[in-house]
Amino acid sequence: MTTKEVSEKYGVCIAAVARWAKNNGVKRGEPVNGIMPFSWTEDDCHRFEARRAPGWKKGRPRKQQ
Repeated sequence: MTTKEVSEKYGVCIAAVARWAKNNGVKRGEPVNGIMPFSWTEDDCHRFEARRAPGWKKGRPRKQQ
């Protein structure tokens, strides 16, 4: 799978998916025009799905007073 396919599958922006892949050991594929894309496996997708979600949710105030 590509990073774009993973971002569409889970509804997350490509930058967040790529950042998670870089920080969590997703293997790189063959270089394409000087760019080394991530090669996602099913195991990587399961680990991404089980990741800890951000604490702030849209619509909720950032500061609790």
